[in-house]
Amino acid sequence: MNWLMRLPLLIALIGVVSAAMYLPATVALIQRDHEVARAFFYSGTLFLTLALLLAVATARHAQDDGASASARALWGARQRGTMHIFGTLVGVYVVLPPLMAVPMVEGVADLSFARAWFEMVSSLTTTGATVFDSPRRVTDAIHLWRALAGWMGGGFILVAAVAYLAPLNLGGFELLSGRSSQEAERSLASLGDVPRQERRDFERADPLARFWASAAAILPAYAGITLVLWLALTLTGNRPLMSLSQAMSTISTSGILPAGFPGAGGLWAEAVIAVGLMFALTRRSLPGMIRTASLPPLREDPELRLAGLLVATVTLTLLVRHWLGAAQVAEGENLPAAGRALWGAAFTALSFLTTTGFVSQDWVAARAWSGLTTPGLILMGLAMAGGGVATAAGGLKLLRVYALFIQGRRELEKMVSPSSVGGDGPRLRYFRTRGAFAAWLFLMVFILTQSVVMGLLLLLGLSFDTALIYTIAALTTAGPLVGVAGDVPLSWADLTDGMRAILAVTMVLGRLELLLFLGLLVSSTRKD
Repeated sequence: MNWLMRLPLLIALIGVVSAAMYLPATVALIQRDHEVARAFFYSGTLFLTLALLLAVATARHAQDDGASASARALWGARQRGTMHIFGTLVGVYVVLPPLMAVPMVEGVADLSFARAWFEMVSSLTTTGATVFDSPRRVTDAIHLWRALAGWMGGGFILVAAVAYLAPLNLGGFELLSGRSSQEAERSLASLGDVPRQERRDFERADPLARFWASAAAILPAYAGITLVLWLALTLTGNRPLMSLSQAMSTISTSGILPAGFPGAGGLWAEAVIAVGLMFALTRRSLPGMIRTASLPPLREDPELRLAGLLVATVTLTLLVRHWLGAAQVAEGENLPAAGRALWGAAFTALSFLTTTGFVSQDWVAARAWSGLTTPGLILMGLAMAGGGVATAAGGLKLLRVYALFIQGRRELEKMVSPSSVGGDGPRLRYFRTRGAFAAWLFLMVFILTQSVVMGLLLLLGLSFDTALIYTIAALTTAGPLVGVAGDVPLSWADLTDGMRAILAVTMVLGRLELLLFLGLLVSSTRKD
């Protein structure tokens, strides 16, 4: 077992992905879809054999690494660790999607490899963009594989956040500590309430050891929550396979569903999904995630408070607009219609804030009730705000938005009272200074990346509005946004292969954050 734990992470992940192919193969076999079953079984067996051969070939290297761990710690483990992190993060999104696309090409008629690759990049980055215009023509096994890929991608990014990003003070963790990067490494409680010496040993450990330790702490809870959601969604009346896809898509924020809505469970299914989406708002909700020593009470958590404020503001704004629109058509006294509009707006706002992209069944009814056109800018703004730090959600992250809000409020106070003193304690003072600077830097990188991607799409022939919607959907990993943000629903299938390739790279940058890559490159350059 120790030998397996010392294998290169990418080889281990190839083995995990290959073994996961047997699940859709089993489903297809039960449904007597033998062609799809053979595609997944043969692909899983082939790539699992490849992973075993690579494991045997690197076994001696892994043993040598374990024997010389103390020597490496003396002459540059941190330098090699940084490059290991960079190589692993890039390798996962370069190597795995082509392998995962092979059974889809074999199992879906008239599906090109380029489209299948885009589908898997979208799933693995938890974006949820799909090239299937008519999902019902695709078998359940294919839909299960898409949802499973998103679920594995969400689990990987959660573990990578704890094992890789937290010790480097990247990926939003720069806002969790009021100290420098080196001091932050010593102050993070990476595995929850464990003794300080164990935390220090964890942070100084080899990146591969940190990854497996984090996986052992996080993935059991991740799988357990998925199981609870699956059972709860099944009780609402959905088919078991539909409920499983919903559960995996909810906890991973991928938004991948066999149908366009959260299923036949209706309001109860959406209520269960809404509870599951809470895990994408704050890292505190999932066992084993990052916690700082000075953790505020739950009612004072800035991410939860800001998320509640955004959802409530959007919901009430849309409800007032709904109500005014209903008054014009003599529906103003229709309380059930108002209740459906309220729930549809709240659920959809929460879903896009977590970059999941589920659309409530009552969202369409609310639009018809009020005559309101699609509020695409509101949904795009929610997706850009994103979820919590160290969660599976994409976007800017709520903590960065909170830091910018605190700084903006302080600047307004100084305009009114130039001699005023900020106060508010060391935590808010940090948010107003170095925290706001870090958030502003990421915002500028985000906008610059968005501008470059939009420019490329415009050169390839898209209109400005269409390019904006596709770019934000890819960069915030909220793929379903393209179907509801515009006046006319858009489709990823309508794009050319070149456009989809650009947007696939954008999804990876949005998932891992371009600033993270820059930080790793600068860190490794300085160490060289």
